[in-house]
Amino acid sequence: MKIKRQHTLGIEEAKRRVDLVAEELGGKLNVTSRWEGDHLRVTGRGVSGRILVAEESVEVHVTVGLTMIMLREPIRAAIEGSIDDHIA
Repeated sequence: MKIKRQHTLGIEEAKRRVDLVAEELGGKLNVTSRWEGDHLRVTGRGVSGRILVAEESVEVHVTVGLTMIMLREPIRAAIEGSIDDHIA
């Protein structure tokens, strides 16, 4: 799945807020994350992806494995809610 949001925060502030998103989602979805340049790599049981931070946008790319496919929409809702709370 792909989720994209525009922002006016600049890269450093957007990265700081993406850290908050990752912390929140880590608790909800049991995922871990690590920065690789301007993108945050996210991994967990049955879920993997990255959050790309650009000057004016944040883009989330998530792959949900077969074991989590039934939870795809709740996972999308959790990601969108957290992104909207912290970025938008």
